[in-house]
Formats: sequence, C-alpha cells, structure tokens
Amino acid sequence: MSTLLTIDLGALEANFRFCSKKLRPASVAAVVKADAYGLSVQKIAPLLWHAGCRQFFTATHREGITLRALLPEAEIYILEGVTDQSLSAVVENALIPVLITPAHSSLWAAQAHTAGRPLPAVIHIDTGMTRLGFGERELKRLLEQDDDLDWLEIRYVMTHFACADEPGADKTRDQLERFNRLRQLLPRAPTSVGNSAGGLLGREYAGDMARLGIALFGGNPYRKEMPDLKPVLTVQSRILQVREVDAGATVGYGATFSAKQNMRIATVGIGYADGYPWSLGNRGVASIGGHRVPVVGRVSMDMITLDVTEVPDEFLQPGHMVDLIGPNISLEEVAELAGTINYEILTRLSQRARRKYINDPVCHTS
Repeated sequence: MSTLLTIDLGALEANFRFCSKKLRPASVAAVVKADAYGLSVQKIAPLLWHAGCRQFFTATHREGITLRALLPEAEIYILEGVTDQSLSAVVENALIPVLITPAHSSLWAAQAHTAGRPLPAVIHIDTGMTRLGFGERELKRLLEQDDDLDWLEIRYVMTHFACADEPGADKTRDQLERFNRLRQLLPRAPTSVGNSAGGLLGREYAGDMARLGIALFGGNPYRKEMPDLKPVLTVQSRILQVREVDAGATVGYGATFSAKQNMRIATVGIGYADGYPWSLGNRGVASIGGHRVPVVGRVSMDMITLDVTEVPDEFLQPGHMVDLIGPNISLEEVAELAGTINYEILTRLSQRARRKYINDPVCHTS
C-alpha cells in the first residue's frame, strides 16, 4: 500500500473542545455516520467519548449498532428513523430514532405501548430543506393524535439548514424563523438546530444541541478562513518512479497532457481507487519537500503523474512521500479543484489506504 492517511486524534479532540466552548451552553453531539466520515468510527468514537461527548448521530441503524458496541452508555440517534425492518434492532440496541414521517411516529408509539412506557425519540421538522421531516400539516396532525404523542418521550425537536454554509443567507434566517414558530407547538421539548455550518454561525443557530460532523474532523464548513479548527487529516503517497520526458511526449490515458518542453515526471502510487478524484487529472496539485507541483495527465485507478521538473533531486527518490492533503494543500483546496465538497473527499477515501493515528489522548492518559 503506497497511500498513507495520518489522522491526528489530538487535533480532533481540540476541535471538539473548541466547538463545545464556543457553543456553550448548548451540548455538542458528534455526527459519526459513514464510518466517522471515512476516518474510522472505531477510533473516533472512543476518542470523542473520552473528550466528553455523550451524544452521537449516525445515518442508519446498522451504523448505530456498530457504535453501541463501542459506547454502551452513549445516547445514539438514528437520522433515518425507524421502520418495520429496523424496529427490533433499534429497540435491542437502545437507539433513539429521529422520527421523520407520521408512519414512523405511529410505529414507535405502538412499540412504546407494547413496552409499557414512553420511548425516546426526536421529531424532525422540515423547514425548507425539503428532504426529511414533518411538514407543518403533518406536525399538527401528530399533535392531534394524543394517543401517539403520549407514548413518545421527545428528547429534541430538530431541523436541518439548507444553506448554512453561506453565512448571511436569507434562507437560513427564514428556516430558523419557521422552526421557532413551529417548535412552539412542542414548547417543552429541547431543540437541535445547527449542523457544523449552522451551529458555528452563533448560539441561536445551534439550539440546545448542535450536531457537528465536518468541523470536528478539521473540515471548514464555510468559504472563509477558520483558524480555530485544526486540520485532522494528512494524505500522502510514495513516489514509484521518476523519468525524463522529451518535449512532445504525452502522459497518461487519453494522451490528455503533452510536454511542451523536456521535463521530469514522477509517478505516485495513489489513484481514484484510493479516493483521489478522477476529476483532478490536469487540475490537481501535490507537495514534495515543500514544493507545490501540478498533476499532469489523467488520474488512473492506482497512480497519478506529477511535473517535478523544478523539484530538487533529494526529494525525488523512489519511496519519498508526497503530500496530497496536508500543510501546503488543504482539504478545501483539493475539493475546490476537484469540483466537489470537502465532505465527499473525506468519505470516499478508500479502505485500501493505510491509516495511521497519532497524538491519541486516550493512550496518553491510560
């Protein structure tokens, strides 16, 4: 394996503590879906528990089951809710569903009736994302169904912002106002409003519990600098070969790059099978010994090629590590060059890449 992901657990803990302090008195729940955004929930969840996080969100009940085995005492919320197929697993693993439809609330209330006690749940109100959640009419019908409501222990009422990553967006303010109006129908229930982008806009956008994901993992949720968030991930791969290329020679599949002059090309052992985007062909950048160099030619399944003509020989030996994400190339820059978002870059990193975890506070205190 040529590709190495280095995950700085100390930086992750620092990000959690920074966000917790900034959002106080709101609590911070960690969103660890998609294997903690590709960084390994097995490593990330215990670290966050050690740092003081007690509430976690996953997308699916299967992710919730995995997390329950790691954190027996945590509050674990399931964003996809509960269905006939997942009901028994949700109950057996003490997972808390986010109810997104009237069918979900009726199913969960019936289960509570069978159990002989109200069961905890979150009510998701759709305020403009138009993806999941109760619309206004559906919410009012739920509140009219006293039999169902009596069997629900409503831990939170939540919503999700559509444009919080654009500070100052009218859409976000409109959604918050709509949520504040509708939540009055359940005045005693605590609220969960902001994700990373929403929560860090300010206390009013967080609610009583903010749901943070990308910010904890060192990703910037905005299109502006956030120096208080520490980078968590470094991606590196090894030089496999360096060769001299004559002017006029082409490089890679499709011959999409043609050398305009004599140059040196380094082939590096990372490709789209490792999660390095194919769209970075002739667009991406890397760093070798502090020298930024361009990707030339297409990204292959297992390799990329770099123009290293101006890089000193000392950094070009086979086996030398090349930075693809790191101090000189941010996660956000890679995403922008690839025409995507930092969330996608993180979550498509493949299991083929070796992972190394550093600065683990849990080990240091054990």
